[in-house]
Amino acid sequence: MTTALERLESLRLELPVLGAPRYAYEASVRWGNLLFVSGQISRTAAGEVLTGRLGDNIDTTAGASAARVSALNLLARLHDAVGLDKIERILKITTWVTSTHDFVDQPTVADGASRLLPDVLGDAGRHARTALPAHVLPAGALVEIEATVAVRD
Repeated sequence: MTTALERLESLRLELPVLGAPRYAYEASVRWGNLLFVSGQISRTAAGEVLTGRLGDNIDTTAGASAARVSALNLLARLHDAVGLDKIERILKITTWVTSTHDFVDQPTVADGASRLLPDVLGDAGRHARTALPAHVLPAGALVEIEATVAVRD
């Protein structure tokens, strides 16, 4: 059986090192066996925020890549909070996509995250999901993802 970190390595991915939140909130909050993870934007490990607007200057392929970056940040927050191998199940993610008013393919963008999580966590990464449009996100980000996660003791 391989660990989540071994699967990350086999995918040639590294967890980014994330700092503390810049504002007055917690990156994650644990309540019993539930972990609530604050929104993670599409900021690369190099610190670049992937920006744009679906339906305007960004296509769904680039949007899905940005969602994958947000999911990698989510995994880093989970690792910092409890360790990836303590994840029993990602219960739900909510994905916001910066979009024009007539863009309706947020689910395709969100799939960038939804495909990465099981690749890294196996069945524990399979989740319920909501994909929503946003007029604007923090730092002009293209995607933001938050999660509710069940963890082991």
